[in-house]
Amino acid sequence: MSSDYKSLYLRNCYEVEQFSNSPFTFTLDTFSDTTFFDRSFCIITAFNPHNKVLSLVKNQQRNMQLYNALYSKEYEILKATGCLDGHCETGFLIYDISLDEALKLGRLYEQYAIFFNDTKYLKYILCESEEVVVEIKRKNYQS
Repeated sequence: MSSDYKSLYLRNCYEVEQFSNSPFTFTLDTFSDTTFFDRSFCIITAFNPHNKVLSLVKNQQRNMQLYNALYSKEYEILKATGCLDGHCETGFLIYDISLDEALKLGRLYEQYAIFFNDTKYLKYILCESEEVVVEIKRKNYQS
């Protein structure tokens, strides 16, 4: 089943609201290695648990709970939106979070997968099995 998601994850488009007035947009399919990826982060949402579509109000309530949990731990966060074929979900880019903590949050908010950047690789990782579905090595990364 996860291989079915790989092609979707490659086409998923992210828009991250930065402190400057211009959002940063990327997909893995058209990925261009920039300094944006020099700092580790994950992108996560609380929308649509277990891929079950909820109302906008319920999704926004869940995202507010996620935001409050992140804020209480003093993570540096930015608003991020992921879109695929006209369907968008709002979430958060969380800087300097460990993969273990990101996966715990994904499981807590009943997400199928998270996007994770460890500065060497950009990945989609399944929350339950921790299987890496997509992994792209940064071209500019010097090992």
